[in-house]
Amino acid sequence: MKALITSLALLFALPSLDAHAQAEMRRPPSPPPGQQMPQPHHPHQPNYPPQHSGSQVVVDRRELNERLERLEKLLKEAEQRMNRQERNKFRNAKETLNSVQDLVNRAPLLATVLPPPAPMPPPQPVVRPISDSELRRIHSSISLQTFAEDKMRVLVSAAQHHYFLVSQVGQLLGNFQFTQDKLAVVRELKPYILDPQNSHTLYSHFTFSSDKKRLDDILSQR
Repeated sequence: MKALITSLALLFALPSLDAHAQAEMRRPPSPPPGQQMPQPHHPHQPNYPPQHSGSQVVVDRRELNERLERLEKLLKEAEQRMNRQERNKFRNAKETLNSVQDLVNRAPLLATVLPPPAPMPPPQPVVRPISDSELRRIHSSISLQTFAEDKMRVLVSAAQHHYFLVSQVGQLLGNFQFTQDKLAVVRELKPYILDPQNSHTLYSHFTFSSDKKRLDDILSQR
């Protein structure tokens, strides 16, 4: 009999706990500042759950129904051993159990109550400097050209698809003889340099102070 009383106490506690859980699951989130709270659906609509308040919990519907079915079976077995007066009192407990089962069956799925998770932002593309093999191919293509204008055309075309380290820019400067062409190379490749903090090493490719000043102007441009 003590075990039966314990089961009944648990039974009477279940509706309150489950009702509180469903109320929290149905509670809409607070609207953004400056916007009104959306109006709820009419309570007389089909399948509209009752409004409660309490702490939110999540239970597995199938597991809870299985436990309620076992509890109902135990109650039926206990009812057979009761007299008429005890059965009348016990009928209220069975009605409460049925109401709990009905509440569980009508509870909305968590996926229909909670908003979907925000999508993850796409990963940032990985930027790497041009490979040594590709850099050698550019050197080879430039060396096939005779005039500086043609060499520059090859370099500009290649720069649109690659990024460079300052040391690699320095290697490309060796393909040009005149200072003005070298400055043009730095101007074209500057937007594609990944380590601008090392740009000071490019000064060694120029002899005169006036040319270094022009180089400084190019590197300081944004």
